[in-house]
Amino acid sequence: MSESLLLCYDDLIPKEAFSLTGQADGDCLTDDPAATGSLWKLYRQKLLVYIESLIQALNGTGHLSVPGSESDSMWECFIQSLKQQCIISGEIQHGVQQYSVCNTYSRPLVIIFDDNFYYQSMRYEVYQIARRNSLGFFQLFLECPVELCLQRNHERGCLVNDETIVLMSAKIQPPDPAKNSWEKTSLIMKSAENVPEEDIQKVFELLDVSLKNPEKPFEENIEQKELDRAICAASLLHQADQAIRRLVSQSMKTAKDKKLSKCNMKLLSEELNKLKTVVLEDLRHVTLQGNPVKLCGDVNAVVEEAEHKFDQKKEEIVMQFLNSKLDSA
Repeated sequence: MSESLLLCYDDLIPKEAFSLTGQADGDCLTDDPAATGSLWKLYRQKLLVYIESLIQALNGTGHLSVPGSESDSMWECFIQSLKQQCIISGEIQHGVQQYSVCNTYSRPLVIIFDDNFYYQSMRYEVYQIARRNSLGFFQLFLECPVELCLQRNHERGCLVNDETIVLMSAKIQPPDPAKNSWEKTSLIMKSAENVPEEDIQKVFELLDVSLKNPEKPFEENIEQKELDRAICAASLLHQADQAIRRLVSQSMKTAKDKKLSKCNMKLLSEELNKLKTVVLEDLRHVTLQGNPVKLCGDVNAVVEEAEHKFDQKKEEIVMQFLNSKLDSA
């Protein structure tokens, strides 16, 4: 068996975070970019910071203080919850409110996150905390028909809009271990009726597995990073090469329209291709030495920069040939 700490998002996140349309019961059910940057999302992110600070205090310093410059209503709710569950005791040191944490548990401490977590990305953030701190990670997904959810909603004191529940049912993403390896320790349990004893036993068995097999902190895969860098560089070089070829073609057409001689057309082509080789070689060094994620995330900008560099010098070369033609005339 183990000790436990229950963190209920509905109790910890202040009500003002749910002020946007389409938000209820701790969930923002909209794809509107303005809503995703709302107080609701900011509070969720801040709560994860508080939780990781607690974990680090439990595993190290033994003292918990508010991350950042000052506390807020959610921090107070968080602290109150920890006090009620006898996880911390308050004390003041050097004028700063700090809390002593109980890190002498004879049994493992299981932190339970009680929330809908309807997007996998929300759950992945919690998994990342577990991985960074070498903790076990386990998901329990309660599956319930939307009709029964609506019925239960009308039987409780604080109602949620039916539309919100229906929309959440459509958007919710159950654990998918086949797609996401980090969801391997997951259990989907029917919650339409009373939970059978054998399902409860499965919960404890999987919990035991996760406690005995903590997640390992991410180790950078150097070989994969080099492969990604090479792929990124090849893609950038190919696109830049195609773009510069078009500029060369345009310049040659301009020179032909200006009645440049065949001999000079050949020399101009050689000069422009030499310049193309130099620009692409410079770009290759940049991509191989730079951050592949950053470079590949803005391919168009990198290609446009190479185009601009080529175009500037290309104009000088073309004008030299055209001026020499006028001089000879």
